Amino acid sequence: MIKLFFKNTFVYTLGGALTRGVAILLLPIYTNYLSPAEYGIVDLFIIIASIANIIIALEISEGIGRYYQDAKDEKEKAEYTSSAFWFTCLAYLLFLSISLFFSNTLSFWLLGDFSKQNIFILAVFAIATNGIFFFTKSQLKWQIQAKDSVVTALLNVFVVTIVAVYLLVVEGLKLESIFIGQIAGNIISSFVCILYAKKSYRFTFCISKIKQMISYSMPLVFSGIGLFIAMYIDRIAIKDLLGLDELGIYSIAYRFAGVAFLVLAGFQKSLSPLVFKHYKEENTPSDISKIFDIFIIFALFVVSGTILFNKELVVLFTTDAYYSSASLIPILTMAVFFSNMYIFAPGIAIAKKTKLILIFTATSAILNIILNYILIPIFGLNAAAYATLISSISVFLIYTILSHRFY
Repeated sequence: MIKLFFKNTFVYTLGGALTRGVAILLLPIYTNYLSPAEYGIVDLFIIIASIANIIIALEISEGIGRYYQDAKDEKEKAEYTSSAFWFTCLAYLLFLSISLFFSNTLSFWLLGDFSKQNIFILAVFAIATNGIFFFTKSQLKWQIQAKDSVVTALLNVFVVTIVAVYLLVVEGLKLESIFIGQIAGNIISSFVCILYAKKSYRFTFCISKIKQMISYSMPLVFSGIGLFIAMYIDRIAIKDLLGLDELGIYSIAYRFAGVAFLVLAGFQKSLSPLVFKHYKEENTPSDISKIFDIFIIFALFVVSGTILFNKELVVLFTTDAYYSSASLIPILTMAVFFSNMYIFAPGIAIAKKTKLILIFTATSAILNIILNYILIPIFGLNAAAYATLISSISVFLIYTILSHRFY
C-alpha cells in the first residue's frame, strides 16, 4: 500500500504544483485588470460553488468512494458509478433551472445590482458545469487512476486560463471572462474524464444503489455544511461587515494559503481510495501512521515558508492594493492544513458512522460564526483568519478522537 501511495502522491503533488502554480502566476493579470471589489465577486461565487458541490448532489460521489471498492464485480461497480452520475446531472439541471428562473432577484440579492444579472447567469452555469467536472474527476480518484485525474485537472486549468486571459486582456470582458473560461474548461475536462473511465459509465439508473449511497452520504451533506460554515463564514462575515474590497484582499491571502494544497492534494487524493481498499489488512493502521509523520514534515516546511516570505510573495504577484493581505497568509495556511488532516483518521468513514461527524462540524460552525461576528468589527481581517484557524484545529482534534474509537 505504501509503495502505491507514494507513487500516486508524487503524481497528484506534481499535478497540484502545476495547477496551483498557474493560479499564482495568473494573479498579476487578475489583480491588474480586476479591482478588489470585482475579485471579491469572483471569490463570492467560488464560495457558492463550494456549498453547491456539497448540497446539490447530496455528496453522492463520497458514497461511490465507500462502496465502489467493495462491489462484487465490474458490472456492479458500473451500476454505482452510472447511477450516481445521472443523479448528479439531474440535480445540477434542477439547480440551473431554478437559478435562471429567479436570476433577476438572486443577482440583486447577492451583488446588490440588477445590472449584474448577466454575470450571475454565467456564474451559475460555471457552478453547474464545475459540479459535473468534480464528480467525473472524483471517479478517477476512486478508480485509482492518478495520472488520468491529474491530466484532466491540468487540461481544465489550461482551457480556463487561455479562454479567461484572452477575453480579459484582449476583449476586455472583465468578470465575464473568468466565468466563461470556467464553463469551457469544465465541459471539455468532464468529457475527457468520462473517456478515461468509459467502462464505468452506462445508461443505467439503479434506485437501490442510489438509496444505498445516499444513506451513507446524506449525513456528510449536513457535516459538509457545517465544515463550509466553519471554513467560509469568515468571507461571508467580511462581506457583511467590511465590504467587497476587504473580501478581495482576504481572498488573495487565501489564494497564497492554497499553496498548502500542493502538499495536501497528493496525500488526500492518494490515501482515501487506498485505505478503503486495504483497511482490513493488518499493517494498514501503521502505514497510515508512517504517512502522517511524513506529511507533518512537509507541512512544517510549507508553513515556515509562508511565515518567512509572505511579504515577498504579495509584492511579487500583486499590486499595492493587495499588500495588506501578507500578514494573513501564514494563519490561513495553517487553517487549510488542519481543516484537511481528517484523512489520517479514517475510522468514522470505514465504520460508516457518518452521522457522528455532525456533532463536531456543528460545534465548529457555531464557534466560527461567534468568533467572526464578535471579533471582526474590533480587529478586522486578522480576526477572521484566527477564527478560521481555531475552528479548523477544533474539527481535527474532535474528529481524530472519535475516529480512533472505530479504527
